[in-house]
Amino acid sequence: MSQILDVDGLSGRYTLRSYTYAAYFDADGNGLTINTEGAAQVPEGYENAGRVVANSNSQEDSYFTDGGFEMVEGSPITTETGSQVLIHEKFAQRNGLSVGDTMLLGNVEDKDKTIPVTVAGIFTNTEEQDSIGMAPSYDLYDNIVFTDLSTASFLLYGTEGTTNVQYGDFYVNDPDELERIMTDVQELDGVDWESCTLTRYDNDYQNAKESLEGLQNIVFIAIAVVSVICFLVLALFLTLRLRGRIHETGVYLAMGISKGSVLLQYLLEVILVAAIALVISFGTSTAISHQIGSSLLSQVTSETYETVDLTGESEAVEEEPAEDLGLAEIEVALSAEDYALVWAFGMVLCVASTALAAYPIMKMKPKSILSQMS
Repeated sequence: MSQILDVDGLSGRYTLRSYTYAAYFDADGNGLTINTEGAAQVPEGYENAGRVVANSNSQEDSYFTDGGFEMVEGSPITTETGSQVLIHEKFAQRNGLSVGDTMLLGNVEDKDKTIPVTVAGIFTNTEEQDSIGMAPSYDLYDNIVFTDLSTASFLLYGTEGTTNVQYGDFYVNDPDELERIMTDVQELDGVDWESCTLTRYDNDYQNAKESLEGLQNIVFIAIAVVSVICFLVLALFLTLRLRGRIHETGVYLAMGISKGSVLLQYLLEVILVAAIALVISFGTSTAISHQIGSSLLSQVTSETYETVDLTGESEAVEEEPAEDLGLAEIEVALSAEDYALVWAFGMVLCVASTALAAYPIMKMKPKSILSQMS
């Protein structure tokens, strides 16, 4: 684990997991009652057993991050806590257990091999289990117990004082570097990688990336179209404006002021206005970008699903509540590089449109300009 965490590109965040099954007993060794209602079957030997989920941090387990589990009472389990469990509130009510009580976890095949654990917390599920009627009794939400890795190691291998782990989840800083990082991990010495399975979990990222790349192309086309329109509108506006200043231009040229100086004066006027607009745009674009991030997040996390019941004589449609996809925020930031690029592009646009508008006048001689005005 330490070798993997030293690989460049990893965030340092990780979770370790193990799964097994255990028989549940009270402190006196009497079997505890599990929920069998809605179970497809109660396998022999599992009449008072359930699934045991061990995690280096129970809050990071997928049941809590994606499955709708949440703590009701007590505290989560981490690597610092030992011989502790989290139990479902219905399991606790059914067996009269509360935080601080002691229960026993036993090996399903050898129920004489038990380990005492303390109830550290109680959880509940906020979403109904979708496998009711299909899952065996030990996989029902009510019968799941969360514990620490050392307790799971004892149940799995009978080891005491050591921790054996089945799965490890490691997180990267940049998903685009995932392929390279996995290659570096497989080159680590001292590990029998042929006995291990490395799996990349980046489907959500790839799907989001594909969608955002499509959106980026649309935005780029929109920016190009808007830029062309802005250039034409600005050039037309400046053309009309400079036509109204033909006499002024002729006087400047008659006084011996060069055409370049006159053009620079007109250009300076445009740039001063553009600079003020660009400064104001920084604040407004920052606020708009935050709104865009919030809008994208709400669209992603407000998905609803419909369940159609065809078992009765008539069809009934029920709308399911929005699914929480576990996204905390989407950050849309305006970088200094992007802002500098906008400044540069804006100035080029101003120079080009001013030059285009002033060209018909600048090619005329002062006498021709003044004679036209007379």
